[in-house]
Amino acid sequence: MNTAIISGANGNVGKCIVEHFLEEEWRVYALCKREDSAKALAREFVRFSATLNVVVCDLASTVSTQHFLTRSELQSVDAVIHTAGGIEAGKAIEETTPDMVQAMLEINYVTAFNLLRVTMPLLKVRGGTVLTIGAKAALAPEADKSAYAASKAALIALTQATAHEGKQHGIRANCLVPSIIDTPANREWGALEDIVNWVTPKTIAGAAWMLCTAAGRGISGAILPMRGMM
Repeated sequence: MNTAIISGANGNVGKCIVEHFLEEEWRVYALCKREDSAKALAREFVRFSATLNVVVCDLASTVSTQHFLTRSELQSVDAVIHTAGGIEAGKAIEETTPDMVQAMLEINYVTAFNLLRVTMPLLKVRGGTVLTIGAKAALAPEADKSAYAASKAALIALTQATAHEGKQHGIRANCLVPSIIDTPANREWGALEDIVNWVTPKTIAGAAWMLCTAAGRGISGAILPMRGMM
């Protein structure tokens, strides 16, 4: 049975990816930052309890990340999918504090780096796939999003470096870059005529599945925009 580690598993995108891989009969280690989120996820997917391992792990902490790996006793893994991240925007460069910059780097880049740092040896056992979730702002930076755009650009660079480092071990690494994702939070401000054109979490989950299976075997080091119909 193939094994996937999926971070941000309680988020809109992460949850859809978790469900898709479970339905395809993979064993999934679903990482959540908070215990309440982990418990809620376990309840929602109780039908998959035989193949789902929900783990509380703060990926911003090297100690917590290493503790997860040690406790899991995993000897190899077939896919590492990093969906954890966040956004704090709306301020001009001169109004953006060093703390905001650090927060964006921590949640969007450091979490991915810490996860890859401990899982690359597992991926090297028999080859596998790394998948990250970028953001449109990293490819086309916008005003008042400087820290966020930079942190997501760093994530893309990390993904591409992973593709190069993993090549000789049969490891592929790619980054999906959605535009606006159809989530409840985004629907609060989106106009109905625009929402129908947004990319859905289920569409992202389908792309993730393709990239982590034989269908995506020839794709590595790619930045793959997912703009929906925008």
